[in-house]
Amino acid sequence: MGEVKRNQSSKEGQRNWPLIAWAMAAVVLFVLSGCATIPTSGPVGKSDPLPPRSNSINVNFQQFSPVDGASPESIIRGFVESGTGVNDDFQVARQYLTPGLAQSWAPDKRTLVYTDTFSVEPGAEKDSYNLTFEVVSTVDGTGVLTPAKQGTTERLAIVLVQVEGQWRISKAPDGLVLSEATFQTLFSPFSLYFYDPTFTYGVPDVRWLAGRSTRTSTSIVKAMLGGPAPYLKGAVVSAFPNGIALERDSVPVADGVARIGLTPGPLLETSVKQRQQMRAQMLTTLQKSLNTVTEVKFLADEREIDMGGPGDTASPMIVENAVPPTQVALAKNELVTFDGTKIAPIPDMVSVQELAPAVPAVSYSGGNFAFRAGAGNQIYSVVPGQQPVLAIAGVALTPPSFAPNGWLWSAAGDGSGTVIAIKPGDGGALGNPVVITVPWLVGQQVSTLRVSRDGTRALVISEANGVNRVSITGLFKTGDVPKELTEPLSLVHTGAPTLGVWAGESSVAVMAPSSTEPVTIQILDLARGPVEMDELAGVEWISAGSGVRNVHAQTASEFYSNVGNSWAVAAKELRQASFAG
Repeated sequence: MGEVKRNQSSKEGQRNWPLIAWAMAAVVLFVLSGCATIPTSGPVGKSDPLPPRSNSINVNFQQFSPVDGASPESIIRGFVESGTGVNDDFQVARQYLTPGLAQSWAPDKRTLVYTDTFSVEPGAEKDSYNLTFEVVSTVDGTGVLTPAKQGTTERLAIVLVQVEGQWRISKAPDGLVLSEATFQTLFSPFSLYFYDPTFTYGVPDVRWLAGRSTRTSTSIVKAMLGGPAPYLKGAVVSAFPNGIALERDSVPVADGVARIGLTPGPLLETSVKQRQQMRAQMLTTLQKSLNTVTEVKFLADEREIDMGGPGDTASPMIVENAVPPTQVALAKNELVTFDGTKIAPIPDMVSVQELAPAVPAVSYSGGNFAFRAGAGNQIYSVVPGQQPVLAIAGVALTPPSFAPNGWLWSAAGDGSGTVIAIKPGDGGALGNPVVITVPWLVGQQVSTLRVSRDGTRALVISEANGVNRVSITGLFKTGDVPKELTEPLSLVHTGAPTLGVWAGESSVAVMAPSSTEPVTIQILDLARGPVEMDELAGVEWISAGSGVRNVHAQTASEFYSNVGNSWAVAAKELRQASFAG
């Protein structure tokens, strides 16, 4: 369609998304007072109460048809402001287009979110105009949101012609252009769940979807059948076969049962086991997103398919895999455990004091331990009753991280893009190390690599040219062996964090440590903007158990827990405590 030109300013850094409270206030203010994308005359509409555990949209925006004699600029502005018509396939917005473009224009191709204003100026060609605005984020046709760097602007080329004496748009790019406040009102985040390659864990894939609550189940199912987001491809799997789709563009839910009609060919070729896995995957997704679904039925040609007997039921997905409550830590340069109240020696653990241990890690089984030694270029693995064994060597290694399957991970911080993984055995013996060169990490000084609690993703924090980057990447494996890290998805953050840990299935806690200055820990999530915890002076380390309420701050000598949104000392003479992972 029309030409799209992008210009990114030299100013680096990420745009700060609003906090949840701010976002809600902005939405209320927007609905009550009318912002750039709401007409200043006529009723704005009202919001119906939202059911619990559902982010479904029940907001009506009124759009206004073009008036006779409207100028080209008025037509362009009216078209943009009519991009709220998600419930009727944008019928009013299409009135601003020529008949041909009204038929071919695809509003769901992408959504560009801008700050609060846009400009319309004449273009170089006759009857052409440029629509220019500062971009907050972009949502692709599958609902994957990508934040824009601060200062990024977008310029869309629009062409108009006269149709029966009235200006109409004849060329424009596919997709919507929405203000930040309108986007927050029309779109909501939903987590689709895919399997890890062992079909054990459910991995969240956050998508931003628009529409009324009556269409939410349909939108979720369509997104699920489309497969995982790009950064998760190869790291997760779907129980649904390739090429399967909805037989009709509707997923009715009645009496708690979602009846999903799928294309008969691919559906009937699946085994009972696969159908049960499909059911578990879809039921987990719909139950986590909606409060109205208790069961899922698959249909081919309007008839329910055979799902087998009681003995064929698939195991439920494990979501939000909980970490064990006991942490590993250092006390007097020796490995110890900490259960939240008591510091205890590890039975049969040999002394590691001479290796100058730091940043210890513990496996999910609790039987394997690791730590970085000396200058930070070596990571040792150790099991009780045996001597430490050199597991990983490299330059400026990140703190060791155990995956749920027992593999031990670290990354070099020298800009080489090197990531190393090795699997210690239960008896302390080491397997062969796997060395991966990650192209998108070349030139980046990596300070954190933490494997997620489902084992399919990693939190990576890096820096290059003074710009800090917080990313989530997928871990692509062949069988049990790591092969590569996928192109990442960036998380919006403030400041210059260098350390981070997982705090939930889609949330992480990050910070820039300091031995003397006040430090603010941020909670980052794919479904919301950064949330800052109370600052605390001298925080050098963090750990997080199950849930963001279980984030702990640690100074050189004190361990803090978050109690009632404030910090309280829980232990002293304890350093660098870490949960499994």
